[in-house]
Amino acid sequence: MFEQYFPKIFCREFISIKNSDRQLIMFMAVVLGIKPAMDDWIPKERLTRFVNLCHKYGLKIKKDVAFSNIDDPSIKTAVGGETLTTTIANGIQVSLANPNDMIHVFISKSRQALDEAFVNGWYPVTIKNRVIQKPYIDLLKFGYGLGYPDCCIKFFRHFNDWRRYSHLFEIFKNTKGTPSFLCNPFTKDMVYGYIYHMPCSFNCKKTIYLAGELREAIKEKEPELVEKIDEHLKMPFLIFYETVMYAFEGEIKNDRLYYKEVYFIARFDKENPYQKILKKGNCLFVENRKVIILKNGKRVAIINCPKKDWANKEPFLIQFR
Repeated sequence: MFEQYFPKIFCREFISIKNSDRQLIMFMAVVLGIKPAMDDWIPKERLTRFVNLCHKYGLKIKKDVAFSNIDDPSIKTAVGGETLTTTIANGIQVSLANPNDMIHVFISKSRQALDEAFVNGWYPVTIKNRVIQKPYIDLLKFGYGLGYPDCCIKFFRHFNDWRRYSHLFEIFKNTKGTPSFLCNPFTKDMVYGYIYHMPCSFNCKKTIYLAGELREAIKEKEPELVEKIDEHLKMPFLIFYETVMYAFEGEIKNDRLYYKEVYFIARFDKENPYQKILKKGNCLFVENRKVIILKNGKRVAIINCPKKDWANKEPFLIQFR
């Protein structure tokens, strides 16, 4: 269901160069002139091919640094390491990188937009075993440089603190009315989504406009891709937090999810704790931070989500329309 997708023609080479469809839609958005700029990680051994691809589509590219030892947990032992979230790596000069190290690059059609994204797009760094965070203004400017709505940028800066909030749950609570599939961010690390930012609500008007514009532009180039994206975005989802999320073949009725199949959709497969449990059932519901799983009406399992000091699990069900 969530297999890798190759476009028929438009930007097809992107996937073979990266060996991944992650951020393909954002690359399309930059090529189409809808998104002002983006950043990405490219293996050093494929960087020349990626540069040539950018030139083919009239894009400018700027290299930042190389990332090595990606996801090394020892990096979080620095003072302030508990404030880091999912992006962890050692930064080194591009000239010193090994072939498999990842090069952080920025791309845009506009030199001005490229420079603005580049100057504000740096990650928090560890110097002498202490984490140095970005100034608040750089965070805001980077969001604007990537083309994100101002309301979503401000909401992100307030609630993207894993020590205090479950960011996705805060978005859920801030949603009034029917969630729009154009505001679905859960599949952003796959090809099946139109946005790469966290919206301020799941029916944010500015996000709907932005994603709708991109959807129509891609539809002219790759109509089959748009059909598949729409199908995936409208599935029911069970969300625990940003690295533990599941999509289902099924439907939510009266706050209960009735399903036939379950898919883990978060970025890190190593953090997939519940798929085997969820596969035992065909119905579930959320109650008081617990996920109750049923099989033909009989309870077969319960997933408890106690409150923690880090990365709180606030389970909720949602289906976009």
